[in-house]
Amino acid sequence: MGKVAANRQDEFASRPRASSARGAKVGAKIGAKIGAKPSDLVSSKVIRLANILRRGSTLVYRRKFGLSQVEWRIVALVGEHAPVSLNALADLMGLDKGQTSRGVSALVARRLMLREYRRDGRGIRITLTARGAELYEELMASALARNRVLLRGMNDTEKMQFFKILDRLTALARSILEQEQNA
Repeated sequence: MGKVAANRQDEFASRPRASSARGAKVGAKIGAKIGAKPSDLVSSKVIRLANILRRGSTLVYRRKFGLSQVEWRIVALVGEHAPVSLNALADLMGLDKGQTSRGVSALVARRLMLREYRRDGRGIRITLTARGAELYEELMASALARNRVLLRGMNDTEKMQFFKILDRLTALARSILEQEQNA
């Protein structure tokens, strides 16, 4: 650790600290002042839900199929979109090409996926092997069972409304992202 970082750490460590009760009061005052807390934001609620669902799925798919989070997502997306290029797969996953390529390589080594180089030398086509297709079907059966549990308390009208709202939020979030990317 450099001298500057060490000095900053010492300076921070020597500062008087507020009690957690005092810190909570300050946080509550700030939240009241601006009229919201981070946990009230739609993005916070959606991210929290997505994280819980992803963690649960990862535990199930690791236990049942021996797949990591990246691997089960690759199997699911290739099963849905095959044949798919590495670039398109990385975009679908929201990961960089390096992470996606390592995940694909692990699945190719396990003979669950094929990576075919195009004749023109421009990119790679990724598809499932027969074993990979069987795994995809089992993975989707498990995912659909989990989905049924999540939607169990909703009637058909509520489910339809819920999916419309999710689609609308997704479209708005994409629009906001594009605006930020072009700013």
